[in-house]
Amino acid sequence: MPTNALAEVTQLPAENEAAVVLQKLSERHKTAAALLAQGIQRQVIAAAVNYTPEYITWLQRQPLFITYVREMSAAAATRLEAMFDQSVDVIAETMQHGTEDGKLKAVKMQLEATGRVGRDAERDRPASGDRLDYLAERLVTLLQTQRKRVYDGEVTEAEIIREEKAIQGP
Repeated sequence: MPTNALAEVTQLPAENEAAVVLQKLSERHKTAAALLAQGIQRQVIAAAVNYTPEYITWLQRQPLFITYVREMSAAAATRLEAMFDQSVDVIAETMQHGTEDGKLKAVKMQLEATGRVGRDAERDRPASGDRLDYLAERLVTLLQTQRKRVYDGEVTEAEIIREEKAIQGP
């Protein structure tokens, strides 16, 4: 079972270890770091880059190696953040033209991304309440609000656009 690579890499050298410190990363070191960041076991990494598993363990404790893995992780996080706009487009496209199952998944992703459900919604939920009770209460509130808007004759611009699209067809 793979372990958390970043947790392993952030370990500092033990006091009883020799004070040998890596000064430069070779391409093999960088390959080992990339494999470690993917959660590959040290025995597999050692075989892939022709090192011993013990050497991989030693590398994991080297400050230069740790810094390199953190830089790779930061670069990947930046790429992931930059893809947010594309993700929104895919979710919107799936919600409009996807299969029923795809639409439900897209809705769930949208609700989680906006914090209406999921981990981010935890902060809004009362600590003592059951999650299903809380979600049911929110749904009832939303339905009551929608019903009130319909009876009071409130129509938003978004609803008008949605109705016009429905009339025009796909």
